[in-house]
Amino acid sequence: MRAVLDLTSVSAERRATVLRDIEIGSQPTVTYYVLLGISELIAGFALIIGSDATLIGANVVAPLMTPIIGVSLGLMRGDLRLLRTAMVAEFGGALVGVVLTYLLGLVPFWGDPTPSLLAQTHPTLIDLLVAALAGFAGVLAMVDERVSPALPGVAIATALNPPVAAIGLCLAFGAYQGAWGAFLLFFANVLAILAVAAALFLIAGFVTWAEIGSLRGLARRFAPAAIGLLLVAALLTNYLVGMVSNIHTRRAITAVLDGELAREPSTALVAVDFSAGKEGVEVLAEVRTPRVIEPGRVKEIQDALASRLGAPVRLFMRCALTKDVTATGSTTLRPYLSLDGKVTTAPVSPDMRLLQQAEQVAREVVAYRPDINLKNVELVHFPTGPVLVVSIESARAPGPGRIARFEALLRERLAEPNVRVVVRVAESVDITSKGRVLFGEAHFGAASGDEAQRQRAVEEAVRANLQNLPNTFVTAIDAVPLESGWAVRADVVAPRVPAPSDVHNVEARAGSAIKEPVELTVRARTDVLVTGTRYQAAGDVLPAEQPSAPEPQSP
Repeated sequence: MRAVLDLTSVSAERRATVLRDIEIGSQPTVTYYVLLGISELIAGFALIIGSDATLIGANVVAPLMTPIIGVSLGLMRGDLRLLRTAMVAEFGGALVGVVLTYLLGLVPFWGDPTPSLLAQTHPTLIDLLVAALAGFAGVLAMVDERVSPALPGVAIATALNPPVAAIGLCLAFGAYQGAWGAFLLFFANVLAILAVAAALFLIAGFVTWAEIGSLRGLARRFAPAAIGLLLVAALLTNYLVGMVSNIHTRRAITAVLDGELAREPSTALVAVDFSAGKEGVEVLAEVRTPRVIEPGRVKEIQDALASRLGAPVRLFMRCALTKDVTATGSTTLRPYLSLDGKVTTAPVSPDMRLLQQAEQVAREVVAYRPDINLKNVELVHFPTGPVLVVSIESARAPGPGRIARFEALLRERLAEPNVRVVVRVAESVDITSKGRVLFGEAHFGAASGDEAQRQRAVEEAVRANLQNLPNTFVTAIDAVPLESGWAVRADVVAPRVPAPSDVHNVEARAGSAIKEPVELTVRARTDVLVTGTRYQAAGDVLPAEQPSAPEPQSP
């Protein structure tokens, strides 16, 4: 109030200076249009790349506010010359800005619309109030020389050129509804600043009653602006009501999704988009999860949303596959960055807490087993109680006894006497250029040249004798030295499993050939291809690399 009262004491010299500045700033000169074009292009780039800092710079450069004040002053004083030049400068400049940013939007390498651009296309009554306050500050800074240095800040606050740039970009993108929203935002800013400027000019004595003329004439001059302001205010109020309704709907959707996703391990809600139509609400939920959510589970969440919103819902779950990992391994916590900048975790359901504890126990058990790689732990509920599905990767499956001991440990540690364990094994095979790894030392041992040559001789002797067995193919063989002799492991495929006597005979023949004892262990599979004339190995060895096999034996 003190600031408004101070306007009544503005000196005559200051009034003359301000009026001269308004008239000069309202002239549509070449320099004015060049400066405006530069500011609109900067604003266009800022909206395209989503840079708020660049957008602020564009607002500082923009000269759009002074012509609005010139229009207000021309209407108050009945000065048609000032009114005409100011309107040409304001709306002609806006048209130039729309054309330039339209051409900018036609460049074919822009991406998706940024939040900065979308913000210009959804005005509300709040934007009208902000424009009125910015207009008050602008006129005050222009009239009172003590606060004139604040004019750049006022230019930033009014933000007149971003909506103009948004109009051109939306037209280029074919988003006509967005262009209409940006136009409403620009027009609301213009009308709000115009009305506030008129009231302050009257208080400050910039307009005499003689210049105003009759009240009927003043009302006639301001009637279009007043009607436009009322219409815009009504539209923006309707948009504001819709925005508030959308906020409540978004909160309800987010609450349901958060509650449902709390039952999914390591799953966090990232973003929610929705649109309401005649057929119901379509919801796009973006989540981070270690696995794709099953359609049946999506249907359950969709039904929960429909029940909460009281309308049909069509839910789309966009799953970004991630895995949250701590020093002890993966975790079922739901971490997020809080508003105070600290990493915290959202509450998890009892099932997820049980799953997290079970995974920790499982990782402790396999920590001393380098041959087992723990891939995942899942929780499934059956009528008989919870079942933990432990997925591992190993060269061989664990026996029932080991699983029983692990199950007993879990029941003790989790205090869940009914929990059961199912181990899901994915067989892993380690292969080097030498072949399948049966003895690590045979592939990675630091053997000298002579030792490596002896090793190859032993392996070839055993291979040759094994392949002398009817239709037997050696797919991998490793030999390592013992204190006396050699230990040899071999993978073979054959139409029948070799008998122990066959293995003993191979040991004897190979040992005789190399003049050293041989201890042979054979892993046999009945995995061969049969043609009309012969047997041959399947898959593990290319036919060109196979030693010739004996002819098929008669039954």
